[in-house]
Amino acid sequence: MTAMPETNGTQVALLHRISSIVSSDQDLEEVLSELVRLTMSATNSDACLVYLVDTSTNEIVLRASQLPHDAEIGKVRMKMGEGITGWVALHNSVVALARNAAADSRFKPFRSLPEDTYQAFLSIPLVNSGELIGVINVHHRHEHEHSPDEVALITFIGEQMGGLIARARLAENSISASKRFEALAAVAQAISAESYLDRILQTISEMLAETFDSAICSILLVDDEKKELMVSAARCSAPDYLHRMPIRMEGSLIEHVIREGHPVIIPSIHAEKQYRYPELARKSGLASLLSAPLLSQGKVIGSINIYTRDERSFSDDEVGFLKAVAGQAAIAIQNARLMSETLEMKRTLEARKLIERAKGILQYKHSLTEEEAYLRLRNESRRLRRSMRDLAEAVILADDLNRKEGDAKISVRDDNEIM
Repeated sequence: MTAMPETNGTQVALLHRISSIVSSDQDLEEVLSELVRLTMSATNSDACLVYLVDTSTNEIVLRASQLPHDAEIGKVRMKMGEGITGWVALHNSVVALARNAAADSRFKPFRSLPEDTYQAFLSIPLVNSGELIGVINVHHRHEHEHSPDEVALITFIGEQMGGLIARARLAENSISASKRFEALAAVAQAISAESYLDRILQTISEMLAETFDSAICSILLVDDEKKELMVSAARCSAPDYLHRMPIRMEGSLIEHVIREGHPVIIPSIHAEKQYRYPELARKSGLASLLSAPLLSQGKVIGSINIYTRDERSFSDDEVGFLKAVAGQAAIAIQNARLMSETLEMKRTLEARKLIERAKGILQYKHSLTEEEAYLRLRNESRRLRRSMRDLAEAVILADDLNRKEGDAKISVRDDNEIM
């Protein structure tokens, strides 16, 4: 741990405040807000930004600020080594610029961050147990010399808060994992409980929309003959999305998922040239897309698509979860199709039996050959525009009625003879 400067009344109060925060049960956003407040209080600075490492994308992401940066939180991202913040993260080293910070060759400006126009800039790695978890940036509007004590104090605050931030992130991830596990269990229950495919898929789309907090979750199935994607189920807060269905598969983003059989992540739909409906995305407020294939017996039969309103880089856990749900959905679709095929085969077999029986009746009554009886049934079927099965059932029903009438006449005659 970095040596802390000599304590005075302010620093003792700071220690007490850190201790109370560490012993509290705050969520990640509250912890980051406290870190910003502590840092600004300790440095008398004009701005403080906290970035955290996104291990899934190897980026540094803005997560907290003293200004209301709601539109930028989670969206301002830098690769390791990009900008001063990325450089600090990559090298795990401090950068202190007393004046004209924007003139530094490593500096990367963001127009949405007014702090980038300030003169002085201090960037310190945020570390927990030797592992980098983020970066703290301190800004002063005017020139400001950063003393060794000031750097040491901010480093100390970061180290003390680092463990709490790591635990809060772990708790946040655990909650997300628990939600995904519960959703997966609910999907499995829906598949086993429901007997209708459309209800199963609609349930899956609604659960996924809730889990991912997405604007749209759609399940598309491939129509091989038309080369189109048809909506089988959707949870949609953007009605215009459904009006563009079906989708021509050729040249679409989903075609890549269908063709390659692998998930696709589009962090920004508006920057993706292959996306065919940029105006619809803008109007509906759609920003990012995660799409996973529906695989059945080695063949891709469709896709599950998650659209979010905020730009997101989906984590490996999220992608793995969607693939697991897609596997469950594909099994449900496969089972439904097998059941449909089985029922169709059963109906076909029953129809054949009825036709054979009707042919036998016609052969017996009209002294016809088997072929002649079949042709009579077929021709009548065409003339009346009724299926051969319906016609065969009519022939059988008529024969049964004739038999019953004959049996009734015999019964009456026998009774008269007895009398």
